[in-house]
Amino acid sequence: MQTSRFLVLLAAVSGLAALGLATAHLLLSIDYALPFSVGTMLLFVLICVGLFFLGRRSAGAENKHLFSNVFMGATMVKMLLCGMLVVTYVLLGAPPNKLFIVPFFWLYIVYTGFEVYFLMKLSAIVAK
Repeated sequence: MQTSRFLVLLAAVSGLAALGLATAHLLLSIDYALPFSVGTMLLFVLICVGLFFLGRRSAGAENKHLFSNVFMGATMVKMLLCGMLVVTYVLLGAPPNKLFIVPFFWLYIVYTGFEVYFLMKLSAIVAK
């Protein structure tokens, strides 16, 4: 997958994610969580970009196990960051209700699905 194709797809996925965020914030009473939602979206975009470049670099490596190691390591780091982000927001932000998690899970599902898609495309390099 070329970088230009990845960036176009990332923009489209980010548009879909933003549409879902706007819908969640309009339908639920979670105006207080808008900075958290936007920050989470930016974090997921950065993770996707980093994972794309790491995956592309490791896909062409001589060590055929490097790609799967990068994928597994990045998945563990992402899950740890997400857990820390939610717990920190609950402890420091003291939200009035727990509905802020709805847009968080929306973003997690959208960007994780996108990561699986572009990593599958990158894994075709490993298979050759």
